[in-house]
Amino acid sequence: MRTPKLPTVIRDPIHDVIPFDNNKLDGLLLSLINTREFQRLRRIKQLGMAELVFPAANHSRFAHSIGVMHNARRFVDAVVKAGATLTDNQKAAVIAAALLHDVGHGPFSHAFEKVTSDKHEKRTLEVIQSPDTEVHQTLKEFDKDVDLPKLIANFFDESLDDEAFGDAGIPPFASQIVSSQLDADRTDFLLRDSHATGTHYGRFDLNWLIRSLKFIDGRIVVGKKGLSTVEQYVFARQHMYLQCYFHKTSHAAEVMLKHVFERFKTLISEHGVDKVNGLVPGVNPLLLKAFSTGAKIPLADYQKLDDGSVTEFFRCCVDSKDPTLAYLAKGLVDRRLYKVVDATGIGPDKVSNLGAGLADEVKKCANLLPEGFPLHFIGKAETIKEARYTPYTPDEKRQSQIHVETATGTEELSKAVPSVATLAKQNVLLRYYYPIELHEKLTPVVQGILKEGK
Repeated sequence: MRTPKLPTVIRDPIHDVIPFDNNKLDGLLLSLINTREFQRLRRIKQLGMAELVFPAANHSRFAHSIGVMHNARRFVDAVVKAGATLTDNQKAAVIAAALLHDVGHGPFSHAFEKVTSDKHEKRTLEVIQSPDTEVHQTLKEFDKDVDLPKLIANFFDESLDDEAFGDAGIPPFASQIVSSQLDADRTDFLLRDSHATGTHYGRFDLNWLIRSLKFIDGRIVVGKKGLSTVEQYVFARQHMYLQCYFHKTSHAAEVMLKHVFERFKTLISEHGVDKVNGLVPGVNPLLLKAFSTGAKIPLADYQKLDDGSVTEFFRCCVDSKDPTLAYLAKGLVDRRLYKVVDATGIGPDKVSNLGAGLADEVKKCANLLPEGFPLHFIGKAETIKEARYTPYTPDEKRQSQIHVETATGTEELSKAVPSVATLAKQNVLLRYYYPIELHEKLTPVVQGILKEGK
């Protein structure tokens, strides 16, 4: 690990200049950025397959994580100025946790996790806690009298409630800077992803929002002058999810990617690792191990996997002797993606009719697909449910709601701003995916079913 040269700056398209001054905390942060585990995030894309829809959306989790660190530092400065108390070690823990929050992500992480069950949150904990990582060693060197890795690990322990979190040495309000409905993570990715996708949906006035932060009754609160800005922020998140994160074509690519992983995993299960090498020549041995049933690869091997590993895996799959795997991989490489039927909003009867109609028609035109193509991959329904803002829920271990200043004290955001209460209702999207070769055959069937009863 090289010793960082301070002071220095990082130029960033979202935050402009991110400075690192000649002090102990900034030295820690820059040293963490220089670790091999953090540098790996340069090779992990923030938005996975989204660049197939938004060509410039190929930014990395590396840049995002530095932006989150910068926002966390600004949050800390704002609330301390407003009257909150944090020790130097607590400040270091909060800001370092923000920096490291994505360090455990795998390649094309969400699809990879669904098939391998290798959760990035657990891998993040491993990176922080394992004595073998440069991240752990750097954290240990910060203060010999404080177990900083253990302190930071609390931020990623979902079993801790607010009280237990406080007992672990971090004030609960500080944990909300790292993970809540108004945190350093969301305030970076909305602006960064909006910039990278070339859209305006995720924009809001971050500078004014931070300037408006107050500390009242042990809680981070948005002051009265920031009310319009925080409303702008929560609706920015709503629009980014609907227009970008849940975009039907990028989700079609994600579904195909998941099918590539599932098919490869099935081949390993049916034929064994040795024979799969013959079916799919040249596959990275670490990916073979990662997709083997019940196998969890060591952290050192996991850290060697990145988006480049999986992109090279696609090329191997294109030449596969398994027709299904070759077809799916070619579709991703050449951008011949699944088509999407958006059935959002139709009633239960039509959902049943649509599923049955697609299944019947698929059987009639299965000859258009590679021999042995799994029919359960076709017409697979995907239901996406998520609320953009969650009001107070008694069973939530760590309360994540946004509170605002009012004339009479403080209040939870959805009660103070009626428009925000509408975001508590779940968005429910229902989509069906099928190969592009079936488009001409299936589209009339789908349209007929959807129009019935109108």
